[in-house]
Amino acid sequence: MWLAQSAFFCVALSVGALALGRRGTVPPAAAAAFVVVALAYGFSMPFLRHRRWRWGLDEEELDLVHGVWEVTRTIVPLTRIQHVSVQRTGWSDLFGLVSLHVSTAAGTTTIPALTRPQGDELRDRILARLSAPDDL
Repeated sequence: MWLAQSAFFCVALSVGALALGRRGTVPPAAAAAFVVVALAYGFSMPFLRHRRWRWGLDEEELDLVHGVWEVTRTIVPLTRIQHVSVQRTGWSDLFGLVSLHVSTAAGTTTIPALTRPQGDELRDRILARLSAPDDL
């Protein structure tokens, strides 16, 4: 899904750059160089992005690590989770994928590109841990 999104975006940028080069707005060599860089970047980034996405769920927290240039680690304590939802869009349905959204008072954290059964199972695992009685 990320590759298709990137491909559409890079092709659109490349067509625009080639049109500007053909009209003489920018030098044709610069337009061609932009196209090469855009296509190389656009077709490599989705693979890097996919390789860097990691998440884990244990008894106390949801741990997320993502990023290519800047790696971000987010730890969401299960006791702070207020709402869990699974989102499907028309675009993600083409690939059979969903996104899991976990809301806390601090904001929403998203795990993208899960399969439907994986997203539903993860949502149910989080909700099962949330419904456990508190040890007060």
